[in-house]
Amino acid sequence: MLFHATVEATDNAEDPMWYVVHAGDDTEEYDGTSAQYGRDVLENWITDQASLDDGDPAPTTDEYGNPYLRVVVRFSDEPDEHDDRIAVVDSSELDTPPAELNAVDAARDAKLYARYLDRLADDELEGALAAARKAGHGANDLARRAAPAVSRPIALRMMAS
Repeated sequence: MLFHATVEATDNAEDPMWYVVHAGDDTEEYDGTSAQYGRDVLENWITDQASLDDGDPAPTTDEYGNPYLRVVVRFSDEPDEHDDRIAVVDSSELDTPPAELNAVDAARDAKLYARYLDRLADDELEGALAAARKAGHGANDLARRAAPAVSRPIALRMMAS
């Protein structure tokens, strides 16, 4: 799957106000789950920051285990895309979970990715319907063509917007 990561930090781990310290440039191909991708990105970020600080890593959690860092993982790096974050991994969650929890993460990713692709397809269909309608094709004929992907009322609503 393709993932995009944003590293965020806070100065107050007990009552965090998160700010972006690094936003990935592009989406990256990754074979594992979004949560594992987030853990890998965060571990790499912590290692890179420690090497910049002469090997003296900054604390990643406070004395109560609250995280100072987190990674937000999305499917897209496009700011106008309407996908939500699919995983948030903080610096208190760097250990790899047991296999059964990893299976839950993988199933969640598959469902969210299908939902994401469905939204992209809806956008594409809406654009095609609007263009065909603007070219003079009848709304009822276009709604019939769009079935069974979307119902007639949905197709008509897509053409109206």
